[in-house]
Amino acid sequence: MHAQSMNVSSAEDLSLLFCGERFCSPGHTFGPAVRQYYMLYYCVSGHAIFQANQKNYSVGPQHGFLVWPGEVTFGQANLSDPCHCIWIAFSGTAVKTTLAHIGLSKTERIFCCGKMDELLDCLHQMVKHTKLSYSDEFYLQSLLYRWFALLASAAALPYHQEKSVQKTGNVYVTKAVEYMRRNCQNSISISELAEYVGLNRCYLTSLFQRYLHTSPRGFLIHLRIDQATKLLCNSQLPVGQIAHSCGYSDPLAFSKAFHKLKGCSPSEYRAASRQKISNHT
Repeated sequence: MHAQSMNVSSAEDLSLLFCGERFCSPGHTFGPAVRQYYMLYYCVSGHAIFQANQKNYSVGPQHGFLVWPGEVTFGQANLSDPCHCIWIAFSGTAVKTTLAHIGLSKTERIFCCGKMDELLDCLHQMVKHTKLSYSDEFYLQSLLYRWFALLASAAALPYHQEKSVQKTGNVYVTKAVEYMRRNCQNSISISELAEYVGLNRCYLTSLFQRYLHTSPRGFLIHLRIDQATKLLCNSQLPVGQIAHSCGYSDPLAFSKAFHKLKGCSPSEYRAASRQKISNHT
């Protein structure tokens, strides 16, 4: 019998609490017990049974079981073919959403993942990085997401629209808009944007026209000019630096784009904004 475990605190949205590994003896039992966190057991070899919510679940090689917090759970290794299992325990506000992305919920407890060697390596790396340090905390968080990435790859569920998509009406448009917001200060080509969301340029443009009534390029320009107006009103930066801060390498091109949307030059906009503030004080 062999077991290892560790503890770590991390981000609130998804946190690794501990993990472990055990070569079970025949008939070895887990519980019955109530846990206040989520756990994923994964069977490397052998067989085990789990009981939860008045149901029995049989787990064999490359299959796993989800333990739900707040309910009595019991597990037992097979008498003739005991299991070698690994596990992680975790919590956080993003747990239910994360589990849904790998096909698990309170009613769906069993999962299958053929990437056994990769899950084992992930677990062993977790066990090795247990020091109280920022480095280990960041690394453990990355390993937790790697674990879920492996399970998501095995589940291969279709990507579906989140609630945030309601803002634009389409998941591809939403992801493209998010990308532009993160990178509007950099040089962005529409071909690069289309490649990021996995569509061809023409189809992405048609989606923008349908849901936002503008082209990707038009949306990006509005995004950059809106950012520029905030900097003009709330900073002392020269117009040239504001241009560079909003993704324009050429201040003249920035001024032309600004004038086209706002009807005045950046300097005139700044002066009018300051005059308006002065009149209200």
